[in-house]
Amino acid sequence: MELILQMLEIAVGSGLIVAIYNNYSQIKLQNKLKLTEITENKFRSILIFMDIMLHPEQIIHTSEINNPMLKSININDSDSLIGFYSNLIKANKANIFLYADDKLIQAVDRFLNKPNEENYISVAKRMNRNLWR
Repeated sequence: MELILQMLEIAVGSGLIVAIYNNYSQIKLQNKLKLTEITENKFRSILIFMDIMLHPEQIIHTSEINNPMLKSININDSDSLIGFYSNLIKANKANIFLYADDKLIQAVDRFLNKPNEENYISVAKRMNRNLWR
């Protein structure tokens, strides 16, 4: 009888340890997925800002047209839009130091210094590597 009780205690204890570990693993996975989703959304915003810098006339085709901060500038003035979105990218760059590698930050700097399609694609590729590898 004593042996049966000991075996039962071992089984219950082992099951409890496995349940705690599984719960911990699930929470860790959920947190990783949430962080990836947040990072992806931030990267997507930066890419939209960069695209507007390259093609300011296309702002009317983005959700940015509803950005209340745009009320203070003339959206028909390309230089104003480019300056506004350059500053937004710089502000976001300060945040990506927390979750992006140095190569991505350097790619963003290259884009800000010389906004062109090639540098845009370079940033997008680095973002892809940061998210999925």
